[in-house]
Amino acid sequence: MTESDIGKNEKVIKLKHDLERFQAPIVSAYGVLTWEKKYYPVVVFGGISVAYFVLWYMDLSVITLMSLLALLTTISHYFLLWCLDRPDFIFDFFPTKIAGLFWNALIWDSDNEAKFESVCGQMYIIKESLAAWYQYLFKERKSTSLLIVESLVLLAMAWIGSIVNNLLLMYLVTLLIAMWAGLKAKHVFQKLH
Repeated sequence: MTESDIGKNEKVIKLKHDLERFQAPIVSAYGVLTWEKKYYPVVVFGGISVAYFVLWYMDLSVITLMSLLALLTTISHYFLLWCLDRPDFIFDFFPTKIAGLFWNALIWDSDNEAKFESVCGQMYIIKESLAAWYQYLFKERKSTSLLIVESLVLLAMAWIGSIVNNLLLMYLVTLLIAMWAGLKAKHVFQKLH
């Protein structure tokens, strides 16, 4: 192993340690996003479609939308942390079997541990890729031809954004991002060639 591999493994182990508290939700989300069951693509597509339909129907101003998204994020983060702490008073109100089913729905085994390690490795690769792109785009000095091409691409994107509804563009981008892992896991891109 080279020094960079050792450094990478240490960073993945640190990331794994930092996310240890969220193991079960991460592995569950990974299963949904990689389509472990046949109906998961429909669930992902339907969930995103309903969320964007509600946003379109409500026709909120930008400031109201941002405030509500921040509120939703805060409440969901609090609820997630509350569920992970497993408050003892829940067992006073519900029988142990029912409360245990709520929190222990995912039985932790070596298969789930391998999935969690895989997700942590993938998250580390994404983090390093984003850092490299940031370094390339904003820190390094670029040639004039690259600057011209980059400017033309950004102008084309701005032109498309002015013609097509922004909510529709965000819906399509969100669908692409959410479906990407499942499409890749099912080797759809290889079947197209």
